[in-house]
Amino acid sequence: MMVSTVALTITACTPQRDPLNPPDSSDSSATEVDSATRAYLDETATALAGQLGIVDPPKVELVRLITLNEWAPTQIACLQEAGFDATETADGQGIRYPPIEDPTLRQSLNLAIYTCELKYPTQLKYMTPLSTDALTRLYEYRTGELVSCLEREGYSVEPDPPSVAVFIQTNAGWSPFEDIAIAEADMKRVFANCPQTPESIYGT
Repeated sequence: MMVSTVALTITACTPQRDPLNPPDSSDSSATEVDSATRAYLDETATALAGQLGIVDPPKVELVRLITLNEWAPTQIACLQEAGFDATETADGQGIRYPPIEDPTLRQSLNLAIYTCELKYPTQLKYMTPLSTDALTRLYEYRTGELVSCLEREGYSVEPDPPSVAVFIQTNAGWSPFEDIAIAEADMKRVFANCPQTPESIYGT
């Protein structure tokens, strides 16, 4: 079973809705994005084609830019629409791709992954390095609110966190999630209730 996850992706508990067209989407078309976003999308397309072994990648029209919260459900819905039985991982943050041995079908899946990722790419702000101020705020969140949230969920974080200086130097290299073992049955709820990185850290 192939599994894909994105670091810091958080899945929120929301009512049932169409992941391909949620009410809070960031609607964009290929002609509406700025030059920085266009460059990011072009780089993403090139990198994905290389990773997936797509020699002659098709042109894919951008549908909309999505948040990290939307990534897994949106990609899963897109892949299922293309005929592939993709499902979410236990924590709700990643994707389980269907196991395919046939080379031709494998190529078809890779092409579907490529197409869905480019139809619904994550916003550029998630790829932009965090500033020192943002890292400081993230440190305060992870050592305070996040630890308290995990304790409310029944998980105690024992080891002391690193200093804020070390946290910044390692580019947010510590999370209280590293120090706890979450039961698989609890994963989706805990990650939803206690996001590792709040959306506000990324700005607008």
